[in-house]
Amino acid sequence: MNAYRDWVLQAETGEFWFIASGALIAALVALVYGLRSFWQLRIIVDTPTAKIRSAAQGYVELFGFARVRSAPLIAPLTQTPCVWYRYQVEEQRSSSRNKNWRTVKQGQAEHPFLLDDGTGECLVDPTGAILRFRDKQTWRTRKPDGFYGGRSSPTQSISNFFGLERNYRLTEERIHADEPVYLLGHFETPRRGSKERRRLANQLLRRWKRDPERMRQFDRNQDGEIDLQDWQQAREQADKLAEQAEQRLAAKPPLPRVGNTSTLSQPFIISTQGADALASGLRWRTGTASLATLLLGAASGAAMVIRLGG
Repeated sequence: MNAYRDWVLQAETGEFWFIASGALIAALVALVYGLRSFWQLRIIVDTPTAKIRSAAQGYVELFGFARVRSAPLIAPLTQTPCVWYRYQVEEQRSSSRNKNWRTVKQGQAEHPFLLDDGTGECLVDPTGAILRFRDKQTWRTRKPDGFYGGRSSPTQSISNFFGLERNYRLTEERIHADEPVYLLGHFETPRRGSKERRRLANQLLRRWKRDPERMRQFDRNQDGEIDLQDWQQAREQADKLAEQAEQRLAAKPPLPRVGNTSTLSQPFIISTQGADALASGLRWRTGTASLATLLLGAASGAAMVIRLGG
C-alpha cells in the first residue's frame, strides 16, 4: 500500500492522469458490459418459452431443432453441410512494434433456416443476432492464393518460393441440421399482399446487386455500368418474379419468421448451447465485469484522492 501511495505522489503529472483516467474509463466500460450481460440474463430467466403454433406476435422465446429447408448449405471454408454458417478470414500484419490480425474476408449464409419445435415451423433470419455456437472452428494456415479448408493450395509452393505467404487465421461457425436451437427474437407471421410482394422484390434486388453475372444481364449496352433504364428493367423483372412467387404461395399458409427486434431492451439471441449454458456464461460475465468495475473504480478513485489531497 505504501508503494502504491508513493507512486501516486511521485509519478509525473501526465503519466499519472493518463493511467488514472484510463483505469476510470475501463471501469465504466466494464460497468456497461456487466449491466448489459445482467439484463440479458434476466430476460432469459424471466421469459417463458412459447410454442410456434400458438406464439403471439412480438418478442418471444423459442426452443426447437434446426431443419434443412430445401437442401443443406455448404460452409465455404470446411465444405461442411449445415443449415447456416458464418466465417471470418484474418491476415496477420506485422509492424516494427507489434503484430495484429486484420479481417480480409467475412460472410454468412444469406438465407434463413427452419426451426421446428414439434408444434410447427418458423423461419429464423440470424442477421443482427447475438450468436453463441456450439460448433466453432478456428485454425491457422499460410495461403495467399485462396482458402481450401485446410488442404494445400495448388500454387502455395510457388508463393512460398517468392516469399509471398502470410499467416491467416480462419474461423467458421455453423448450425447443423437437427441441432437444438434456443432463441429470443421478434416473431411475426407475414401477411400476403402488396407489402409482401414488395419485400420479396427488394430481397431479389439486393441479392442480384451482389451477383455481377446477374447484373450483367441487365446491362443493355454492355458498357459495364448499370444506368437508370437498366435498373428499371431489373426492378420490373424482380416485381414479376415476386408476383409469381406470391401466386404460388397463396395456397399455402405463410411460415412465421423470427428476426431482429431492433430494440436494445429486447436482445435478439440465437444459441446452440442451450438456455442453461447461455445463462451460466452470462452469470460469469456479469460477475467478472462487476469485479473489474469495483477494482478499477476503487483504484482510480483512491489514486485521485491521494494525489489531490497529498
